[in-house]
Order: sequence, then structure tokens, then C-alpha cells
Amino acid sequence: MPGHKRHAFGYLPFDYSSIDFTEVEGLDDLHNPSGIIHEAQKYAAAQLGADETYFLVNGSTAGILAAVSACTDKGGKLILSRNCHRSAYNAMYLRDLSPAYVFPKLSGSPAITDVVTAEEVRRVLDENPDAQAVLIVSPTYEGRLADVRQIAAAVHEKGIPLIVDEAHGAHLSFTERSRADAIRCGADIAVQSLHKTLPAPTQTSVISVKGDLVCREKLRRFLSIYQSSSPSYPLMSMIDGCIRFMAEKRELVPRFHDNFENLLKRLEVCDKLVFRPSASELHSQTADYGKLLICTEKTGMSGVKAAALLREKYKIETEMACPGFVLAMFTVCDDEEGFDRVAKALISLDKDLQGDEASSGFLLSERDLPMPALRMKPSEAMDMQAEYVPAGESEGRICSGMISMYPPGTPLIAPGEEITGKHLDFIVRCMDEGYNIKGIGNKGIPVVKNG
Repeated sequence: MPGHKRHAFGYLPFDYSSIDFTEVEGLDDLHNPSGIIHEAQKYAAAQLGADETYFLVNGSTAGILAAVSACTDKGGKLILSRNCHRSAYNAMYLRDLSPAYVFPKLSGSPAITDVVTAEEVRRVLDENPDAQAVLIVSPTYEGRLADVRQIAAAVHEKGIPLIVDEAHGAHLSFTERSRADAIRCGADIAVQSLHKTLPAPTQTSVISVKGDLVCREKLRRFLSIYQSSSPSYPLMSMIDGCIRFMAEKRELVPRFHDNFENLLKRLEVCDKLVFRPSASELHSQTADYGKLLICTEKTGMSGVKAAALLREKYKIETEMACPGFVLAMFTVCDDEEGFDRVAKALISLDKDLQGDEASSGFLLSERDLPMPALRMKPSEAMDMQAEYVPAGESEGRICSGMISMYPPGTPLIAPGEEITGKHLDFIVRCMDEGYNIKGIGNKGIPVVKNG
């Protein structure tokens, strides 16, 4: 194996097939490394400031599942920020965990989900002395950075580990500026998606560990459960190659920072579109480099319409569109020509906008949505018999699945939570505007039967 025998066949390119092996003599074993994979992971740990780093060929999803599973007992309790990725909720289901949520505030206009604070984490820790671990997201999908150092200190006061979903922050490990990565700020486990912000292919990620609060044997056991028993050697080689490339080409990061700052300064001429962060906000410790929110509230235009204009007229594909803004992502792989093209497109779009489109677009934000009441554990709701009901009949019922806007995949309503009228209004209007809402099928909304 593999059947292509390192030759190009059909649509399988030679460059890929030539490095696609299986566990033969000399090529080591990801699930029990002692040779070249062990050395590659050891090098990665040194570059990422960790005690140990493990390669993930099943993406950050496998890393979150393994991290949560390793840090909790079955039937235990996990404190997590409510904006965690769906993989965290799947981990709670698999381990039958009770959640205690830290709700990040919404900030700015349009409202975006901010990071959780050390004060809020400490409060929830005090209210849940039986919690076994804390999981937060930093950077957020919208580019907000948490004060991981202060949060880690609060968590460690209770003697439990801090897990950071750092899927969108792999670049932070290679910056020499003050925005340090989670591991260097005191996190016990950090999961990073290399493919999101670094030159690496889809599905390549790493999980790093530091300190004595995480049982390494337990973590390795769950990694072997959640990852393929036939890991991809091309993906592993590209993880290793990406980390080595970034370690050797650290000058790419300050160049990327300069390009992003220059972009924000050029966009200051716009008077209808609003950009977050602004050039001045970028120097705060809560703004991440590379995430640009193109806010459309002053134009009366929805984010999905703005994204369509950028795609059709300017040939620019953005990362995500939601009611009040469009998200554009930049990385070290964007050259000056790319930044220039985006700047010219946004300035031109701003000039073309009338700014008086009577807000006929859909501008409802999540700011006014109530926090759903938790009625039962996610695992209980997901395992109980479900039925599908029309949206109009689901108010007051307990959701048995997860309803989320995708991307980013964070839940609007999570399993075990009560469905409210305001959430229904938001979800239905999003669907009417063409936003991608996951968890609602043709049959309606999944709810606990007779619940």
C-alpha cells in the first residue's frame, strides 16, 4: 500500500504519490513514534515553545476531541466559552460532560463575538468547583485575542488545565511581537490549524502540550482513537515542512504585518464601509493581524450582498459573510500585489455605494439574542428520541441538535438548550437571506420528543 505505488495515475499527481507511503521500515509510526516522526514532532515542539507537539492529520477537530477527552473524566464537567467550535460540543457528547458556559460579550457595531475575560472565567470557576478543565477560543474567528496569560493564571489557581482552541492562531507561534501564542502564555494544551493561517494543506494541524496538568499517556490514547490508523505521510511531511519553513523564514511575519497595516491605512479614505480593526486599533493587544471585518451597516447593505459584489465585480473571494459584515483573511502567503488589489477594490466599492439604501438589507445582529437556557446535558439531548417540527412550533422546546451559522460553526442554539422566539426569528431571517445555517433539515428543527 498505497495502491498507486508512487506513480501518477489519473488525477493523482506524481509529486503527491511519490511521498505517499505507509508504515514500512524506516518511516516510523505516528501512533508510536520513535524515529523520523518522533524527531519531527520534537523539532516542532521546540519551535512552538511546547514540551511536546503531536501532528494532527485529521485536523484541529481531532485535536479538540482528544484534548477535552484527556482532561476530563467521563460524566465530568467542562467549562467552555460559548463560542467554541462544534467539535467541542461533540467532545462533550462523547464524554457525557456537563457544560458550564462562559459567555463572551458582543462588542462594536456591528456586534461581533468578543473573547472571554479572566474575570468571567474566574467567576464561572468559583461557581463550578467540580469542573475538570477550561476550554476557550483565541483568536476568535473574527480576529479577537484573549488575554490567555491572565486566564491561565485564573485556571491554574484551581489546579486544572487550560485548553485553547487556537485553530486560527498558528501564525502567533512565529511572531516576535507582543501577541504571543497560547502555549507561551501559559496554556496547558493548544490546538492550531496550520492550514488556516500558514502555508500548509487542508487538514494539517498540531496539538501542543506544556506543564504537568495534562496526562500525556491519556492524551496519546485519545489521539490514537480520534485519528486515522493510516495517517497520511504527505500531510505529515507538509506539517513538518511548514514548521521548518516558518522557522527559517521568520522575516515573512513582519513583512506580512507591514502589508496588513498599510492596507488599513489606505482604507481610511473610505467613508461608508467601516473596517475592523482600524489602523489605530491594530496596535491594541486584542486585535489579530490578518482578519479584516468589512462592516456594511452604514451602507444599508447586508454582508452577503457585499460579498457577492466583491466576488462578481472585483473577483475577490472572501472567507465569510454574515448580516453586518464580510470577513476577509490575509496570511503570510499574500503578496503585496494581493494586498494592493484588495485595497483598490474596497476603495472603489466604497465610492460606488450610495449609503442610502434604506437598510432594506438584513442587518439584524446577534447582539439582542438572549442566552439560551440549558435544560439538559448535550449528551442527554442528543441521545434522546428526537422529532422534527416546523420552526414556528419549536419555541420553548429543547433542541436535540446543533444549529449554527457556517462558517464559523459556533452554535446559535446548542443541544440541550431551550429554543426562544428571538433565536427563531434570527435563524429564519438568516435562511431567507441565503446564509448557510447548519442543523435544520427539510423536516424542520430537531427537538427532544415530548420534551
